[in-house]
Amino acid sequence: MGIRATARISFVLFLGAFLSAALHQLCPSGTTRWLKDNKGRFTLGFAASHLVHFSFILILVASFGARTLIGRGWGVFLAFVTGFPFIYALAFASLLRDRKFWLTSPYFEAFAHYLLLTLFTFAFALRGLKRPVFYAPFVIAAIAALVVRLASVARSRKVPALASNMLSE
Repeated sequence: MGIRATARISFVLFLGAFLSAALHQLCPSGTTRWLKDNKGRFTLGFAASHLVHFSFILILVASFGARTLIGRGWGVFLAFVTGFPFIYALAFASLLRDRKFWLTSPYFEAFAHYLLLTLFTFAFALRGLKRPVFYAPFVIAAIAALVVRLASVARSRKVPALASNMLSE
């Protein structure tokens, strides 16, 4: 139960970090400015929540053996091994935000965010096969987050084109 609860809490904190800049670009307001200004805190909260999640998983493995984790399927094991390093790399990067370092690259951050969103989406979708009513809102939220982020990217690419068209007229 603790593993599932911390996964859901982590997802909400992750969405705060993932959507902060996109929401502010699409709907500038005091609330979205606050969200954008606190993106690093959401990232650190997400990493802390996932550290608790990780400790619950380790307790489960210590109690029932490594087969418990692998017995959930290789997809779950691969997500586990892949996702955690990226979570902690993002947290470390948010601590080093003022320094030039490859982890602070916007390309790395975008890659890590999209990878983690994909892992969350698939994990919730797989759980949703057994409990669709409960997990459908999580899958819908993940897909909606992707749409918002992609809309923000599309808008940021149109703004310079619109500005140059207005200047040429």
